[in-house]
Amino acid sequence: MNRLITLALALIVAVFAGRAPLLAHGGNEHVRGVVTQVSAQSITVQTTGKATRTLTLSQKTVFKQAGKEVHLADLKVGDRVVIDVPEKTNDATLVQIGAAATTTAHE
Repeated sequence: MNRLITLALALIVAVFAGRAPLLAHGGNEHVRGVVTQVSAQSITVQTTGKATRTLTLSQKTVFKQAGKEVHLADLKVGDRVVIDVPEKTNDATLVQIGAAATTTAHE
C-alpha cells in the first residue's frame, strides 16, 4: 500500500513538474523541480527550464512526504520537490518531497 501511495505522489509531482516552474498561489510561489544540493541552511532546485534556485531553510521550514511530516534528513539530492516560498523571498516554508527523479528497478 505504501508503494502505491509513493507511486501516486510521484506521478502527481511529475505532472506538476512538467508545468511552469514557478506558479503564484495564495501569496506563495511554488518552486518545482529536482534537488541538486541540500545543506542545513539551504536547498538548491533545478526547475524544468534548467534554471536553478537556491532557497533558505530555517527552523520554521516544514518537510512533508506522502502527506506526513518528515525531517530534512529525509531529503536527498535527486528527489523531486514542490516548495512553498513566500513571494519576494527565498525562504522555504514547506518542502513537499516526491520520488527521486530517476529510479532503478531492484525488485
